[in-house]
Amino acid sequence: MSGHETQFTDADLTGYLDGALDAERAAAIDAALETDADLGARLMALDIPLADIGRAMDPALLGAPALPAHLLAAPEQQPTAPAKRGVISSWLMPAAIAASFAAGVWITPIVRPDAPPLPVAATGGWIDSIASYQALYVTETLADAMPNAAETSAVLAQAQSALGVAMAPATDVAALDFKRAQMLGFKGKPLLQMAYLSADGTPFALCVTAVSGEDRGAKTTQSHGLTGVSWVENGVGYLLIGGTDAEVVEALSAQVQAVI
Repeated sequence: MSGHETQFTDADLTGYLDGALDAERAAAIDAALETDADLGARLMALDIPLADIGRAMDPALLGAPALPAHLLAAPEQQPTAPAKRGVISSWLMPAAIAASFAAGVWITPIVRPDAPPLPVAATGGWIDSIASYQALYVTETLADAMPNAAETSAVLAQAQSALGVAMAPATDVAALDFKRAQMLGFKGKPLLQMAYLSADGTPFALCVTAVSGEDRGAKTTQSHGLTGVSWVENGVGYLLIGGTDAEVVEALSAQVQAVI
């Protein structure tokens, strides 16, 4: 056992991951991580594994995940999101990788160290709420889903009536395999969700709902460990969300915008 096992408590490391630790204590952990792979392993063990949680819930056995209650809650009932975890800083990776080799496990970085951080979607907003729902999806959620033409047409007709937009062309996006469409809701307003799988099995969703404010072009944000591109046109908000690679999501959103 290294000296750092007793020098830093789990409470210290949890505070460090949440960004709540005082600067002096956080700097001491930074310095220790440069040489202590065991400490890196402890941090990895305390970090919340969102993907594993999603798999453990096994939504494939349930069909589409049930709509979270907070998506239908009034604004004053919206829960406060906890501090974000799950992103391993580039300087932490050497210690984490060394620890993973010792355990016989390879850990893949989920951010490019040279990429600037993406803006985070506002907590409680429609994008953040959709991201919290989409984070439950895994490949198996959609792998066996087969689009039903009649059901899809009915859902898209309902969306067109409610939102005034024709979304049928979005069932045919070259790089995405369309799986299903369903009507959800956010704060009492209709919300269309169109679900896809990419070629590598990443779940994606294109969501459409009425929003207030002026039109705006595409904006890339991150929420609940997922990357999304959103835009607003004629009082309607669009969001394509899935995976973590901003370049991939931006390229796919450009394809979506080209067909609708």
